[in-house]
Amino acid sequence: MPSKKALSISLVVMLLLGGIYAFMMLTMEEPIDEAAIYAETGMSSNAMTLTEIDMRTIMFLTVECGHGDTMELEYTVQGWKAKDNHDIPLDDALVEEILNPLCAVKSDRLLSEDPEAKAEYGLAPARYKVTLTDSKGQSYTFNIGEKHPTTYKYYFNIEGEDKIYTVPTGVGMKLEEHHSVGSLIKSPYFPAPSASVTESIAIDTGDRHVEVVHLPEGSDTCWSSDYTWFFKSENGNLLPMDETEFAYFTNVIGGMGFLQTVDYCDDPAELEQYGLVDGKQHKISLTYESAQRGMVTDVIYIGLGDNGSTYARVDGSWVVGSIVNKYDYFGFGYEKYQARDFFKLALDTVEGMTVTLDGQTHKIDVERTLEVTSDGKEKVLTDFISDGKTLLSSTVTGWFNGMRNVVAEGLTSEVPAGDPYMTITFDRNTTNYKNMTLKIWEYDSSFYISEFAGVKVLINKNDVKNIVTNLTAALESTAE
Repeated sequence: MPSKKALSISLVVMLLLGGIYAFMMLTMEEPIDEAAIYAETGMSSNAMTLTEIDMRTIMFLTVECGHGDTMELEYTVQGWKAKDNHDIPLDDALVEEILNPLCAVKSDRLLSEDPEAKAEYGLAPARYKVTLTDSKGQSYTFNIGEKHPTTYKYYFNIEGEDKIYTVPTGVGMKLEEHHSVGSLIKSPYFPAPSASVTESIAIDTGDRHVEVVHLPEGSDTCWSSDYTWFFKSENGNLLPMDETEFAYFTNVIGGMGFLQTVDYCDDPAELEQYGLVDGKQHKISLTYESAQRGMVTDVIYIGLGDNGSTYARVDGSWVVGSIVNKYDYFGFGYEKYQARDFFKLALDTVEGMTVTLDGQTHKIDVERTLEVTSDGKEKVLTDFISDGKTLLSSTVTGWFNGMRNVVAEGLTSEVPAGDPYMTITFDRNTTNYKNMTLKIWEYDSSFYISEFAGVKVLINKNDVKNIVTNLTAALESTAE
């Protein structure tokens, strides 16, 4: 039987061996995952290292483009800046997206060492000639040529050498997007409120002023709570706008933003090329409830550039960017979005109706009484009285709602000669639009023309036939 001393020694040895194994497992290099490396870099693990630079030491970046433009940047305590204008706000993250791949270039293929071959690969002159200068004054210059037609890797050459390599797409990809200062500008906050939080939108172009307001709970400034967007006329009246059509415009506002930044300028002579000067630009004032700032008014300027593109600038910033929406889209008037409904009056606003049809006139009075039910709830009872008779409420309501459901076939400016085929005048219990009239004329074999609240529309002949049929039934009905 082993002694206690022998057992103790064995235990110590086992613990030591276990510790050594654990240390080996912790310090052992992870096995190389060839597939993962290739998927991430497009290079095998034994690819040649062409550059190995600490990006944090780079203080200057110069990009010379084959078409002649040059971009010069320098690193400051405030981040990356254009060498000739430190006021331009650059996006440091975009600059780093250019630098990162250039500081760690690998290649898995040496194509040629023949200096005459450079032109064939877009390296003489280079598509992009890039110079990095570090904090010690050491400069590194690289030439980046065309892309390989199938792999999309770039052709690459170190200045002063004849060797031509293929390198990952990322080495040149960001240079394609950002080889000018304009494309590196940091975008300012771009106001893009949703319709639900917007109170008003005003558009000024030269001496022309357009303003629309949002009343989400409806208002008796109009004849129906079905409308929430209103056009403010020159005399201050609020005219209803077609909700479906105007939703396209509010969606544009809520989704606006720069397609890309292109310039930074506060000189009117320079801004004119983008159409961003008084007399040409649309000035859009957005008043809305911001979650962070409360009720605010932000201003955007939109111009038509000399090249036909649309540009924008946010008030308080001199950054110019292109936007996807067309300039003319923002120059609308009421006629583009006016309410196109045949009839959208709310029955609970009506106190009486006078109906004239084929020369005969009928007056329908509306009487409402408040009743308290057995469970203590209040209920409004509505009676319709005509020629001393109480009409069947459901039949009158059905006729009225049937008119509300008629869909206009189109707008028109015509008003046929002669008296209307039907006229209905509504007396209302509202502060505004207390008396409103619906007129309907015969037009042709397919359509009638109606006019309500100044809007003239075409309506289908069969819809008018149904209105008359339902009205006749309502006038002939008797409440039980």
